[in-house]
Amino acid sequence: MNIGVVVEDLGASHLSYVLIKSMNRMSEEDSENDYSIFIENITPHVLPPRFAVMNTTELPYFKGALIATNVSTCLTVSLSISNSKKFFYVWDLEWLRHMGKNYEYNIKAYTNKSMSIIARSGSHADAIKNYCNREVAGIVEDFNMTQMMEIINNEIR
Repeated sequence: MNIGVVVEDLGASHLSYVLIKSMNRMSEEDSENDYSIFIENITPHVLPPRFAVMNTTELPYFKGALIATNVSTCLTVSLSISNSKKFFYVWDLEWLRHMGKNYEYNIKAYTNKSMSIIARSGSHADAIKNYCNREVAGIVEDFNMTQMMEIINNEIR
């Protein structure tokens, strides 16, 4: 199966670090799946990736499981015409910060039924339920790709 993760960029951040580290490990250990990252903004990578890194303009040609990582990438993925199962991995509770206070913009991502929501922690799952009245498909700590694959495989069946 093809696994694609959509991020704003792969610059110096905790998300970029754990994502690249986890996907590098899975790329070495898992010969059955292909891993890719799609980026909105080109920046130097925090770690060297051992998998494909492409611009989001390539999303329409992707078939597999697509994982968005924030509200912006979730809306990009939801509008993509690719033949993919779509997930929204809520890495950060953006609506709690000043930049994420636009309720109408945020709620489009959280209430989109074509996206299965995955939380980063139990407390995130509770906050998501309270914010948009949706249950999460599962909980994955710090982009653990083994846990992520379990949820993806359960949702695709």
